[in-house]
Amino acid sequence: MLDLSTDTTTKRFSSSSLGLVAILFTVLFWAIAANVAYDLFTAGVNPLELAGASAMIATFGLAILHSFFGRGQTQKMHWKQFVLGLVLVCLIGADYIAIQQLPVAIAIVLLFTAPILVVLWTSFASRHAPSRLVAIALILSMTGVVLVSKLLESNLDQVNWFGIGVGLTTAIFFAAYIVLSEQLSGSGAAIDILLKTYAVASLFWLAYLFTQGLPLMLLTPDNFPKVLFVGIAGNLMPYLLFLWSIQRVQAERAAIVATLEPFVAAILAWTWFSQTLTILQIIGGVLIIVAVTTLQLKSAPPDQIHS
Repeated sequence: MLDLSTDTTTKRFSSSSLGLVAILFTVLFWAIAANVAYDLFTAGVNPLELAGASAMIATFGLAILHSFFGRGQTQKMHWKQFVLGLVLVCLIGADYIAIQQLPVAIAIVLLFTAPILVVLWTSFASRHAPSRLVAIALILSMTGVVLVSKLLESNLDQVNWFGIGVGLTTAIFFAAYIVLSEQLSGSGAAIDILLKTYAVASLFWLAYLFTQGLPLMLLTPDNFPKVLFVGIAGNLMPYLLFLWSIQRVQAERAAIVATLEPFVAAILAWTWFSQTLTILQIIGGVLIIVAVTTLQLKSAPPDQIHS
């Protein structure tokens, strides 16, 4: 007799593993793009202009991918998809402003306080406290983010509090994006959902850029390839992979695994800009890896396996 429960468990584990791999690639794309965006900002590029241009590049790329891999019949846009597009506008715009206003490490640590909000929202919506394992992983990952970002080593007298305020809003928008993405994850293929989301965002950014005139800084020979890279590797690919992963992994776990980005970004900054990793950063990276590994090794609950 075939062991159907074992077969189902294997399929769920395989799907969950693929989702976690997708998040890891998402983290890599985000980390590389953050360093490229920082390079553009130091060259004088306006963060909102970069946000708008990268969103439109991503929309164009998603339209091409959809023509090859999307479903033949297009469904009507759900109102939550429209809201998700507006949240994406606020998220990317605030994130780029925070990176411009703050040291990249501090901007990243503020963005990745979002897992706390996601876990709290999940607990509130389900009326259940987070499991002990999820709570421990959350504490480990957030501690790791703080250490990797060198926040404890910063001089508070030199902190840009406007940038801090903007950075905190990125966490709110990122948490809202994750929760809405999970709610929409069952409404269609990831590429179909994300294309509509970015189409809404691009319409907003197009209206904004129209009021600002031609963004000449984005079109220079030195900057345009980097802008194109941010549009593809910082928007199209990571958000597509992240949404695809949420369809296979719970939102709170996806958010915690995504906290690997500060550690990866620190390694890339060390490689590209000769920035050294301190002992605290290394310890923080180890804590994040332990948190991610703990979540990855946890099996699905029995009620989910046999449902």
